[in-house]
Amino acid sequence: MRPDHVGLGGFDSHPLPPRASHFVRLASLALFAGAVCLLPPARAVAQAVDSAAVGVRASARFDTIPLRVTPRGAFLRSLAVPGWGQARLDRSTAGAAFVLTETLAAVMIVKSRRQLDRAKDARGDSIFAGYEVGSDGTPVLDETGAPVLIYEPHPLAARTRSRRQQFEDWIAILAFNHLFSGADAFVAAHLGDIPRRLSLRPTQNGLALSAHLPW
Repeated sequence: MRPDHVGLGGFDSHPLPPRASHFVRLASLALFAGAVCLLPPARAVAQAVDSAAVGVRASARFDTIPLRVTPRGAFLRSLAVPGWGQARLDRSTAGAAFVLTETLAAVMIVKSRRQLDRAKDARGDSIFAGYEVGSDGTPVLDETGAPVLIYEPHPLAARTRSRRQQFEDWIAILAFNHLFSGADAFVAAHLGDIPRRLSLRPTQNGLALSAHLPW
């Protein structure tokens, strides 16, 4: 009888019988197949990752929108220069409307002021209206023998009151444009903070939009 050769640790170093090795291979394949079956499908994993990534990106996009200007800052800017606060809030159309109104009011103020000054200057002027005629239809002569001239007040002098009213109206429109532009920028700055309170979250059925409204 041949003596057995024992390796390190006292274990038999003979190779396993053919049946034993075949059984080990089958067991290994079965374990591998079971592990593969337990893993989730690659497509589902990819969809879950993509949905989570979309949710994170959407949430970051809604939650981290920077507030470029505070409501108070927007109000003061547009109160000083109509359209400035709207420009800082990326509302170019509204800002252009206030700038156009401001320009028109300023031009009309200058124009109405000049017309008012002319009307005031005309109060001391008079225009020739003709000669004084007697009952017989002949011109009336003065002591020097010259015909008596007739002068009437300048017609612009009668328009002083109306032109002053126009001048004051355009000043009121200019002031209203400043106040309304400031109020519009103030409200727009508050409304611009709403997207920061919105967020998208991934769910089992897709994405959910949530809003945080403090009381």
